[in-house]
Amino acid sequence: MEMTFQELVARLAAAEHDNLVSVIVYGSAIAVPGNAKKSDYQLAIVTRQLTAATLRHIRSTMEWWHGQGFSLPTFFTKAEFAASMDVFPIEFRSMKRAYRVLAGEDLLANAEISKANLRLETESELRGKLLRLRSLAIPASQSASDLTKLMTESIVSFVRYLRPMLELLGEEPPLGRLATATRIGERLHLDTAPLISVLRLRDEPKELLEIEAQDLFASYLNCLTRIVEAVDKL
Repeated sequence: MEMTFQELVARLAAAEHDNLVSVIVYGSAIAVPGNAKKSDYQLAIVTRQLTAATLRHIRSTMEWWHGQGFSLPTFFTKAEFAASMDVFPIEFRSMKRAYRVLAGEDLLANAEISKANLRLETESELRGKLLRLRSLAIPASQSASDLTKLMTESIVSFVRYLRPMLELLGEEPPLGRLATATRIGERLHLDTAPLISVLRLRDEPKELLEIEAQDLFASYLNCLTRIVEAVDKL
């Protein structure tokens, strides 16, 4: 992984020179290193100027990065990075908890990220993802494999927004997904066993019988619905 990071930085520096401000990798792979998937790494690229020409210059680098199996990065100018912290408090608070500067300035070290919009964004994100999950369940429910895939692909984004719920409850959230799902259940007095089962299924895939997939999805959906109801009352 280190060689891949070094290659990324070298390619970006060659393309952007002094325009490159910072390259930041963050996400669960940084929070809980070990058996991380490439999808668990997230990348932010910060430049002084960010124009169509900038994107054109780094296109081949981003095609190479994406071809390695990583998600495409988020791009900011330095000014946008600072101005976005109050608009996206969840993302920036999560980033600050577990990040690594691969090159350039550490823009998060002294950053103060307000909680003012935290509850509103948390509810908006969780409610929106729940609505989408229900819609996607219609075609996915045709087979156990599709339904399993829907659960294991959606669980990460749901758990990401459970962490700010714990912040709103006055706690520093755990870095691990299993610990986060367990703790939110304890604080909300909810059975989050379905979330934990889906997380384990994501880490250790196995084929479920039709009835097993349907039962797990039913409990998964019910658990998420109750969590969204709870965040509305925080």
